[in-house]
Amino acid sequence: MLSVSTLNRNLAIFLVSLALINIAVGFYKSFNKSKQSNTAQINYEIKTMSLGKNEFSGVGVDYISKANEMLEIFQKYNFSVDKFLKDESANLIIFSSLPEDFMEIQPVNKRKKLFIQTLLPIIYTENLKILEDRKKILDWWNESQGENFSRDFWPAWLFELSEKYDAEDSNLGNLLIKVDVIPISMALAQAAIESGWGTSRYLREGNAIYGQYTFEKNKGILPSERDSSKKFFIRKFENLSESTKSYFKNINTHLAYESLREERKKLRMNGEILSGLKLSNYLTSYSERKQDYVNDVRKIIESNNFMKFDNSNFAN
Repeated sequence: MLSVSTLNRNLAIFLVSLALINIAVGFYKSFNKSKQSNTAQINYEIKTMSLGKNEFSGVGVDYISKANEMLEIFQKYNFSVDKFLKDESANLIIFSSLPEDFMEIQPVNKRKKLFIQTLLPIIYTENLKILEDRKKILDWWNESQGENFSRDFWPAWLFELSEKYDAEDSNLGNLLIKVDVIPISMALAQAAIESGWGTSRYLREGNAIYGQYTFEKNKGILPSERDSSKKFFIRKFENLSESTKSYFKNINTHLAYESLREERKKLRMNGEILSGLKLSNYLTSYSERKQDYVNDVRKIIESNNFMKFDNSNFAN
């Protein structure tokens, strides 16, 4: 028979062991939960606009992981499409990605609305960056009294800008044809088509919202139904802003969209709105579906009344 002191000692050892096990289990669960949370986290930044000016400043960076949290952020910072169109929204919210449970949002119209709310500030912000570059070129050109100096006499920033836009001659007029905005209506419509309104695997896995190709395996996602004779991948990006920036550069520099840029130039020189409906007619090279693709882009613009973004004060 064990003594009372031995029983007490064994009981104490058992209780301490049990407590250590509980602590270890709790730590593991906490660590695992934290790890899962980190993989699902999406960062966002609030860009505060100076209304009436193409200027903004960043306000912090924070994180969310669920679609309902994204909706709460839009509500908290008072951002909506209507306020954007009325020039009443001073806060642009830039999310890095869509949440993993985005496809669970019901009804579908609510999901589409969130898709538009997410992309609109990103498209607008990238257009503002282009406008800043365009204004800088125009100001320098005006100071030079409209002369086209040899690239050897250009300031470093102008030379770097021309390299960025794949412009090789010294004609600033040719550079300005490339350094111009993409109509919000067209960008939204193409994003909707290429990502299935935010539901595509490529968007979920690589923020590939515009379905751009790459032939570098380490920079892309293998298409599930790619023909065995094809070598392309769907290019992946760190965030939605980088994906949008790449799409903008594609439209502004690729030879396939030269006619689109010429039409955009005519619209601007005539003082007309840079219409997504008009410019989308020159997107036949964007898809193997050619004219059918163009028709789909136009249909999305019209059925969702995206023309309102081109007619707004924020159309750029």
